[in-house]
Amino acid sequence: MAICFVRSVEDFDNYLKNNRAVVANFTASWCGPCRAISPVIDKMYTVFQYVEFVRVNLDRQKALAAKYTVSSIPTFIFFKDGHEEARVQGPNTEMLMKELQLFNEISWGKDRQGNGEPKVKTRLNSHSEEIRDFIPSGFDVINTHIEFRSFEAHNVKQVYQSCTVEKPFRVDSRAVPNSSVISDSDSQMLFLVPLLNISKVYSILIKIKPLVVTDSSIIDDEEFSQIQVPRVIKIWPNLRHMISFEDAANDRNAPHSETLDCKEGTEKWIEIRLKYVKFQNVQSLCFFFDGDDEDLHTTVAKVLIIGVTGDLKKQKTLSSLGKR
Repeated sequence: MAICFVRSVEDFDNYLKNNRAVVANFTASWCGPCRAISPVIDKMYTVFQYVEFVRVNLDRQKALAAKYTVSSIPTFIFFKDGHEEARVQGPNTEMLMKELQLFNEISWGKDRQGNGEPKVKTRLNSHSEEIRDFIPSGFDVINTHIEFRSFEAHNVKQVYQSCTVEKPFRVDSRAVPNSSVISDSDSQMLFLVPLLNISKVYSILIKIKPLVVTDSSIIDDEEFSQIQVPRVIKIWPNLRHMISFEDAANDRNAPHSETLDCKEGTEKWIEIRLKYVKFQNVQSLCFFFDGDDEDLHTTVAKVLIIGVTGDLKKQKTLSSLGKR
């Protein structure tokens, strides 16, 4: 299980209420020492299994920073039964190990309870049962962290009313049953998907399903007869701008390129396992889809990003904390 960032004061209080021993790691994306010690903390999390760890983003949780008078980072606050017991300032691994050993003994035999929420998150919606086996421990669907205001889709056409071109990537309350889109003028599609957080991406899940004519269909019968499944997918992390179709098609060194095993007329989830080392600090993803026949429309129904979210991309300074 990965270390979570707290979402609010209430969320933080729930961690304290549901666990005897909690370590709160106050951090920020712009903090060099925080980034340097982060892998060490992740390792400690796997070793001291009876201590709950949480990360607190200073830029996002100013109220918590003020409440616990955190003025420098990284700061690690140790809570026992909801009360502060110790504090370590700076990337002092020796002191951290000492305190963690004591805390692990205090809570020996008491499993972590997180913030008390059910383990299966509602944001997976109707897909939760279908994709459960594709999501390893410590990872989750992170589509809710897509910055849709900056989302781009090129040569993509909606198939149904109220199903705009970003719908394959949505999993929130605005998701619709018929979320499929198709390529427009030829077989190729491009999506640029910016993320709100710097994230680690483990895999991509692609859903392919046959298209059916309904009352909400907005393409004609001829277009329905000229639809194909995708055959090729390429993925690039951290592109500043949308790649061109020519460059995407000709790039033989894309960070990830895969031929998909899809059959016409079938509905299935396809797992795209990524090379984790290339998708460690992801701020955006660019997707390229293509089919076998350049004269047909390529379709995709759903694209889910599996990973772990980290710090917000927007950077601030410590002096800005507490300011509104």
